[in-house]
Amino acid sequence: MAKKNIAKSQRIGISEAGEIAFNLDAFDRLYEGNIIITKRLTNAVNEKLVEHQDKIILHLTVTGMGGSRIEPFVPKAEETYKKLVDLLEKGFPISHVVLRVDPIVPTEKGIETALGVITAFSGLGIKRLRFSFLDNYKHVKKRFKEEGIKELYDGEFHAPLELRKKYAAKIEEVAHDGGFEIVEACGEPGIESVSCLSQRDVDILDLTDKIILEGSAEQREGCGCPANKSELLRLRPHQCENKCLYCYWR
Repeated sequence: MAKKNIAKSQRIGISEAGEIAFNLDAFDRLYEGNIIITKRLTNAVNEKLVEHQDKIILHLTVTGMGGSRIEPFVPKAEETYKKLVDLLEKGFPISHVVLRVDPIVPTEKGIETALGVITAFSGLGIKRLRFSFLDNYKHVKKRFKEEGIKELYDGEFHAPLELRKKYAAKIEEVAHDGGFEIVEACGEPGIESVSCLSQRDVDILDLTDKIILEGSAEQREGCGCPANKSELLRLRPHQCENKCLYCYWR
């Protein structure tokens, strides 16, 4: 479907041009429905999430690599876990939480790290898990090389499909064993994927009779997001203060 103009009443806000924890003013521009993507739960972010809980689905990104060379300024998984517990205790609905293990480095160590995150967060009652594997952009290759990290996938953009399928099956198995009911791949060619904004989100936010998803956001290859997605962050897309090596923003 082609990209099209969407009326404001039909838009769903999303924070994907940077880290909302460093741009709290975005909460002043919320729509009736919003997807908040963050790697960084803080007291201030939690307050905003609770205040607007009926309008928000939280995509909490935890890869298990926080504090490493790959995610140098991202909080460690243990710290994020504690902040999530605090958020839930303050009343944020668990049905509005998606654990996002994204991206995963598809190596033995990488998949072990990802599965550790899924297991660690499995006792909280979260029902939705999203995952993707690291995309090897040209500028990502350069960052990895500068850090002395071995080149991925022999320089190819994606890991081999059979390897990704193998790890996807393992992720699904561990997730279901841990109580996750819905496992969604995000923009993975060759693997059935679900867009960041889907009908499921509209239904959870009780906007089924108000929002009709249509068109295409026309973002990266494999992205199935509709044109209803509207960026909440008023800044030029760029590698944010988290400084993740794999960031697709330059």
